Amino acid sequence: MHRSRIFKNFYFTTLRNVTFRAMYQYSEENSFPELLLSDVDSLLETGIPMETGEEKPQLSFGVIADVQYADADDGYNFSKTNRRYYRTALKMLDKAVMIWNKDSLKKPQFVLQLGDAIDGLNKRQNTSESGLADVLKSFANFEGCVYHIWGNHEYYNFTREYLMKSSLYSGNTLHSTPVPGKVYYTCEPHPYLRIIALDTYEVSMLAKPANTSQSQLANEYMANNLNRDKNSGAGLIGDMRRFVRFNGALSEEQIKWMRTNLQEAERLRQNVIIIGHCGVFAEATDPSCLCWNAPEVLQEIQANSDSVLCYLSGHDHAGGMAFDEKNILHIALPGVLENNIDSDFGTMYMYKERLDLVGNGRVPNLSIALKYKLSDNNS
Repeated sequence: MHRSRIFKNFYFTTLRNVTFRAMYQYSEENSFPELLLSDVDSLLETGIPMETGEEKPQLSFGVIADVQYADADDGYNFSKTNRRYYRTALKMLDKAVMIWNKDSLKKPQFVLQLGDAIDGLNKRQNTSESGLADVLKSFANFEGCVYHIWGNHEYYNFTREYLMKSSLYSGNTLHSTPVPGKVYYTCEPHPYLRIIALDTYEVSMLAKPANTSQSQLANEYMANNLNRDKNSGAGLIGDMRRFVRFNGALSEEQIKWMRTNLQEAERLRQNVIIIGHCGVFAEATDPSCLCWNAPEVLQEIQANSDSVLCYLSGHDHAGGMAFDEKNILHIALPGVLENNIDSDFGTMYMYKERLDLVGNGRVPNLSIALKYKLSDNNS
């Protein structure tokens, strides 16, 4: 089955929750959905229907990717194949925040923002700072923490130095453990959960000045692409299509840091979720959205897989998902930017023995078993 069809149709029968799709009323005459606030209030006051005697989740959190807001008229992607709804994207983010705040099953404690919060179009129209302020204002309405990672569009708008001093840097957020001078970090919002936040642009043509060791290494990766326009993957076949300018790589130092965290999580019996803007498993995302050194990163994750539940990414606006041979679930969240009908986001509920994803919009529902069961006294 084709990867994108897997994403849209892949549901686990063990999941007993329902989605929020019923809260929206559609009309072919209206490109933007009418939110039925009465339905929202009714559903969220009673909670998501569950079986009698069903346990309550011990933790919940939101996931969202590729908002790519800009105060601009609708446009198209690089290849002119998909329409982009720049202003609508902010309204969809507002909608996600509202639903998270009203969730009576278990209000999300935090949100994972998987990169590309604003679009590179802001740079061209000199609205980078105001566009970022609008997105951060929306996230500020969320009644919890937001953990950000960065994508290519952050670097189209800002330097790494600017971003490190901005509210998009999450290494100093509650429960986070930063790495001095680095973008990547970990956070432990629950004793049985460690989130490893990767910087998939540490080595890239976007994040480092020319004539640095990192930029030189980026040029070596990009030698695989002979096109004059390095954003084009023309002539590249299969997962070689990852060698385009809008991707990047992890340094050896970061991979070593990730390995240390995976091994420590295993010793502490912590479940691990890894987040990175670029994907690392070709079956779960378009190859043009893979990290340059995805094979090496995936090999390291699989070599220390005993604690890893899933790898969450953005970047591929169509979305996708697949299990690798170590039974690690890889999910590319669909891009908010390219849906003007519904808001693409998910809410994850962590129970004693499982992790459920309840999807909205194009995000699916699923349930996976935890690697390590939660203790009863850690709710």
